[in-house]
Amino acid sequence: MIARLALLGLSALALAASPALAVGKRADVSWGRAGVGLAAYHSDALDCANRAYGVDVAMRPYGPAAAAFGAYLLPAAVWTSLTPGRVPVYSTDYVEGYRHAAWVDTVQQLQAVVDSCLTERGYRRFRLTSAQMRRLRGLAQGSAEREAYLHSLGSDAQVLSAQGI
Repeated sequence: MIARLALLGLSALALAASPALAVGKRADVSWGRAGVGLAAYHSDALDCANRAYGVDVAMRPYGPAAAAFGAYLLPAAVWTSLTPGRVPVYSTDYVEGYRHAAWVDTVQQLQAVVDSCLTERGYRRFRLTSAQMRRLRGLAQGSAEREAYLHSLGSDAQVLSAQGI
């Protein structure tokens, strides 16, 4: 029984730790379109974000692999006897795993809408250099300075050519 709990705990830890940072857009990736003006850049960003805001997100099933994994480790008597007063400790791992999977799924669906919108408008992704990332970290998120800096990079044809993904 202890071996099963240890195995389940390690699996939950691996599940919770690995995809957490791999969701959505990476910090060192931005979008640009050569020659775009700051007003159009700002407007396109808002329009694409608003398009994602109105999306109906549908949670995909957690997956048969996860269900089979839990069913394999836990006897049927445990699954059929869950009541509010009798919940095994390891059931919270499953709940937290499901919540995390739901969050990852939601972020991926919304990011796909934003990505598609930007692509339709002629934008393309590029990866920031370490020097550009250092400068970007010094600018407050949501600030006009940060937007102007990202625009200066994203509207430069040479940057897009050299750093395009």
